[in-house]
Amino acid sequence: MSNFCSNCGTPLDGDAKFCPSCGTAVTASIPPTPAQATPAGTTASPQTLHNSQPQAPPAPKPMTPPPMQQPSQPYYNGAPNFNRPPYPGQNPASASGFSAYGNEPYTPDKNITEKFFRYDNRLNRKRYILRGLALVGIYLVASLILGTIGMMIDEMFGTLLIWLLGLAIMVPSIMLLIRRLHDLNRPGWWAIGNFIPVLNIALSIYVLFIPGTPGPNQYGPDPLSVTN
Repeated sequence: MSNFCSNCGTPLDGDAKFCPSCGTAVTASIPPTPAQATPAGTTASPQTLHNSQPQAPPAPKPMTPPPMQQPSQPYYNGAPNFNRPPYPGQNPASASGFSAYGNEPYTPDKNITEKFFRYDNRLNRKRYILRGLALVGIYLVASLILGTIGMMIDEMFGTLLIWLLGLAIMVPSIMLLIRRLHDLNRPGWWAIGNFIPVLNIALSIYVLFIPGTPGPNQYGPDPLSVTN
């Protein structure tokens, strides 16, 4: 209720309906609605604030990178592969410089062709010396026989036969030298030093007295892993 008359300004009692001075009816004021005013000491509800303020656009979601694809083939980890055939002639070393043979056993030569006419794999000192002595024995016996036959037919013909025999013996000798260099972890082209004076002596001493690489190297398994 109003405390004063709206017409003459006379003070009014709290429950008066007419002004005692001028008789004007007292009009009650309309209280504010909760949506228009907020009582003192209270705060507006979140829903009211939400309805009265403009809506902000939603924040964009952070983009996540796509998952990494796994390789279709597993990478080689250097584990020994016992199903792989013997060293075929190319360098099997990995990019790190270590041999890819692991603990794969050495396969001994089984026939004359594998013993004297192959240039891959390795050959330790004992096998190299024994096979070299065998070639020297074959050369001496064959040259004696061919020389005798040549002397009976023609001296020039006998000399030609001995020269051809020496050329034939040179082929397996170079093969043995290449494999012996592989056992020392040296490339086979070092065998060229066998044809250079003075250098051939140093090369012969090197392959006869220096032990091979312990364990596998880039040219194959250790030949000392087997006794035969």
